[in-house]
Amino acid sequence: MQKKTIVLVGTFDTKAQECLYVKNLLVEKNHEVVTIDVGTGARGTLLFPPDYPREETVKAAGSSMEEVLSLGNTGKEAQIMGIMTRGAIAICQELLQSRMMDGIISLGGTMGTNMGTTIMRSLPFGLPKVMLSTVASGDTRLYVGTKDIVMVPSIADIIGLNPITKTVLDQAVGAVTGMATTVEAKASWKPLIAISSLGGTQKCASAAKSRLEEEGYEVAIFHSNGIGGRAMEELIERDIIKAVFDLSPNEVVDHMYGGWADAGPARLETAGRQGKPQLVGPANVDHIIYDSSAKIPERFRNHYIHMHGPALFVLRTKTKDMEEIAKYMAEKLNKARGPTAVIHSLKGISALDLLDEGFVDNEANLAYLETLKRNIRPDIEVKEVDAHVNDDVFADEAAKMLLRLMGTGA
Repeated sequence: MQKKTIVLVGTFDTKAQECLYVKNLLVEKNHEVVTIDVGTGARGTLLFPPDYPREETVKAAGSSMEEVLSLGNTGKEAQIMGIMTRGAIAICQELLQSRMMDGIISLGGTMGTNMGTTIMRSLPFGLPKVMLSTVASGDTRLYVGTKDIVMVPSIADIIGLNPITKTVLDQAVGAVTGMATTVEAKASWKPLIAISSLGGTQKCASAAKSRLEEEGYEVAIFHSNGIGGRAMEELIERDIIKAVFDLSPNEVVDHMYGGWADAGPARLETAGRQGKPQLVGPANVDHIIYDSSAKIPERFRNHYIHMHGPALFVLRTKTKDMEEIAKYMAEKLNKARGPTAVIHSLKGISALDLLDEGFVDNEANLAYLETLKRNIRPDIEVKEVDAHVNDDVFADEAAKMLLRLMGTGA
C-alpha cells in the first residue's frame, strides 16, 4: 500500500490521549502523520510533541499565545477558536501546496467539530476529510457546507479510551486512510456541464443530461436544496464546470424570501461573471420552501401550501411575487459577460402543478415570463417552449440551446 500523508488536527491538550491513539494508528498503517495543535494548552497536558504546536498555529493566524491566553475566561471562546482555526487553515494551505497532504482527520465535541470542519471546508473537493464528532447525528449542513466531509458519529463522548471510543476512532482512521489510498479517478478530457434540479424536475434534468452526453460532454446534476447550488457555484468558480443549464434556480427565490433552499446572494452569478455559457430554466421558481410554518412571513400567510413530507412547507407564489422574482432574476442575468439565454416552458414549470390542483396558477407563471422579458437585456434570448418542463421536447430544446451557446450546436 502506498504511503500517504494524513494531517491530524485536534486540541491536543483536551483530547491528548485520543489524538495520540489516532496518530499511532496512522503510523501503524504505514502512513506519514502531520499533527496540528489547535488547543490553547490551558486545559490539559500534551502527550506528544506536535509538528505544528499551538504557538506556530497562532503565529500562522497573525496572532500570539499572549493574545490567545488573555482571552481565556472572558467569554470570548469564539474569538479564540477563530484564531486557532485561521492558523490551522494557513498551515493546511501550505501543506497542500507542498503536496504534503493526502487527507485530513479531526475529532471533537461541538467546539472541536466547529474548528475541524471549518478547516476542512477550506480544502478542495476530492481531498479526503473525516470528522469524528459528538454532533454528527444531527443536522450537519452547518458543518459540511458544500464540501465532501465525512462526519462519523462518536456515539459516546470523546473522553478517554474505552471499547466504544476505540471502535469509532479505528473506524474514522480506516475511513480517511481508505479514501486516501483509493486510486484517484483519471481526469476526463470531456468538458463538464452542470445542471441544477430538484426531485420533481429530475426527469427533465436526466433527459437533458443524456442528450448532452451524446454530444461528448460530461454532465453533473446538482440538487437545488441550498447546499447543491452553493457547491455548483464554487465548482464554476474553480473552472471545473465549463457551462451550466440552470434548470432549477429556485434557490434564488428562497434567498429572496428566507426559504429553506437559500443558496446565498451569489447564486446565479458566477457563470455570468466568468463569461461561461449559461442557459437558465424556469423550474421550481413558482414556490418557496420553508422547513417550519413559523418561518413563513406574514405576507405569505394566505398563500396556498403543499406539504412535502412532514416537515417541508412548499408555498405557491402569486402574481406579485412572481413579478418580483422575475425582476431579481433579470438583474442577475443582465450582469452576464458570456453567452446567456433563458428557456421557459408554457405548460407548467414544476412537478407540483401536475400533482396538486391547488398549485396551478397560470396567471402567475405568465406574469413571471412577461416581467422577465421586459426587464432582461435585449441580446439575451428568451425561448418559449409550448410544453411542460418535464416533457422530452423541453429537454431536447434546452440541450440544443446550451450547445449553441457553447458554440457546438447547429
